[in-house]
Amino acid sequence: MGGAMVGQAWQAALARLCAVALPEDESADLPDEVFDAVDDLIEAYGADDIAEIVARAVHVGQATVGQAITLLNVAAWSGTDNGASMKLTLDDWVRRADDTVRLSMALHHEVYLLPTAAEMTAVLTDVAARFPEHRAICEDRIAGRRGD
Repeated sequence: MGGAMVGQAWQAALARLCAVALPEDESADLPDEVFDAVDDLIEAYGADDIAEIVARAVHVGQATVGQAITLLNVAAWSGTDNGASMKLTLDDWVRRADDTVRLSMALHHEVYLLPTAAEMTAVLTDVAARFPEHRAICEDRIAGRRGD
């Protein structure tokens, strides 16, 4: 399949994924359709790390930050590497802290951010000071991280 066809395939898969209705109640079960659509996107994109394309979808209004957070949490368990490649991207977003959408997506991911508690504490303390809208989640993540 040519490069343009591959691009069209993952863009179509992303559009289908973003169109899936998610429950407003965060404690509700996600529809099976979400898991199928995430699997389809990973396959069409050809990589487990779909974080960047999902972030771009938020920036262009194709998805909300809340949708993106849910989709990335599903994607972490849907790929072949248990989210390892995507975690590297999310860690980079937190270290750079130059895009509030990406930062929000990373801060709300269901895994520990950054390789060590010391680095996470230092980085998230800085993020909390620079981005008051993220202060509560940063403090919560720091409080919930056990030392290494």
